[in-house]
Amino acid sequence: MQKWGQIMIVALTTVTVGGAAATTAHAATWHKGTPKALRGNWQRSYRDQGTKIVMHFKVQAQTIHLSRVKSAATTWTNLSYQKVGKHTYKLKGIYQNGELVDKDARLQIVQKNHKIEFKNAWSSKYDYLGWYHQS
Repeated sequence: MQKWGQIMIVALTTVTVGGAAATTAHAATWHKGTPKALRGNWQRSYRDQGTKIVMHFKVQAQTIHLSRVKSAATTWTNLSYQKVGKHTYKLKGIYQNGELVDKDARLQIVQKNHKIEFKNAWSSKYDYLGWYHQS
């Protein structure tokens, strides 16, 4: 009888650990496109030497566009994303700003309280570039 109890404990532990590993592995999956939670039109405004600058950040199913007056439009295409926290996503794809093209571009986007902010890297050495509000 004691041997039967040991077999049940081993079986239960195997099932429990196996189920947890499957859940964790799924979170690390790269998905095509952009997260639905981030999609929409976002904007941010700030003052630069007395002039009000408005930046538009548009997240679509497959692309992201960043634009502002008198600047080259920035576009990220061929995107894939990974959820890395409750409100944090890593994205990778192709970055284009005028003539500059980076085929291994990386972004990190955080969404909190109906706002998003992003940075052009996954590294903690880089800062986020300000909060965008949904427009």
